[in-house]
Amino acid sequence: MLKKTLFIWLLSLQSVSYAEQFQPAITDTQWELVTSPIECTLQQTIRDFGEARFAQVAGGPFALVFQTSTQPSKQGNVTFEIAQAPWQNSEQRQDLIIVKARQGQTQFRITGVNARQALNHINEGRFPTIFYLSQHSNQEINVLMSTVHLQDYLPQFERCLTGILPYSFKDIQHLTVNFELEKSELGDLEQAALMKLIKFVKADTKITKIALSGHTDSHGRKRLNQALSDARATVVKNFLMDNGIPEQLITVSSHLELVPVKSNKTQSGRAHNRRTEIEVFR
Repeated sequence: MLKKTLFIWLLSLQSVSYAEQFQPAITDTQWELVTSPIECTLQQTIRDFGEARFAQVAGGPFALVFQTSTQPSKQGNVTFEIAQAPWQNSEQRQDLIIVKARQGQTQFRITGVNARQALNHINEGRFPTIFYLSQHSNQEINVLMSTVHLQDYLPQFERCLTGILPYSFKDIQHLTVNFELEKSELGDLEQAALMKLIKFVKADTKITKIALSGHTDSHGRKRLNQALSDARATVVKNFLMDNGIPEQLITVSSHLELVPVKSNKTQSGRAHNRRTEIEVFR
């Protein structure tokens, strides 16, 4: 009965509206769910238009995105609205936000509070929609998300959002751990920083390599600095492997005092140079 009511309501919207409307298949809306510590996506296909999704990636904002493969925009505005549920017997719409669109734009996106409000509304049976001018239509485009089958996926999506990592690939892509004079032991802060990297690498299947380079300051003889430079890279490698990072992902190099990041003429500069640098590659 609900699906029949929804169908009639959507047809009535088309009859009273001057906009060309796009919407998912009414009785069989298809959702795609992606969940991991670095990505949460809940997406539906919208027939003859493209797709719409709620999504968040690690370290990024929560977003509502409409993506089209057929209806690029004219320059102008995109209006994000919420349409009432059919059983509310109302054609009123609630404005969320108006954003600018450039000529030829194919992705329309809102983030943060506005996107969260849209998710709350769709969970309550209302319909996030957008209006804009398309290059391929003489009428305004109206694109509508469906609530059909939403509750089959929403709880798992919400759990994913709760557990998503609060930092991004850029935050762990380049990391430096420093060492005390003539030492190669990892301190608590350095271990904590490496654990953040480890959690991300384990979740991201696109990681192809972790390059470690050991360095010293100019203090000490070359023979001693060679061993110390090696040891500083090796201790990081062992920590990564002990915490589940495959050895085949890790490469190690040793540079002694030859690549300083600060002047070795000062105590502060030498402290910066006693280090292992970590670079993560996708």
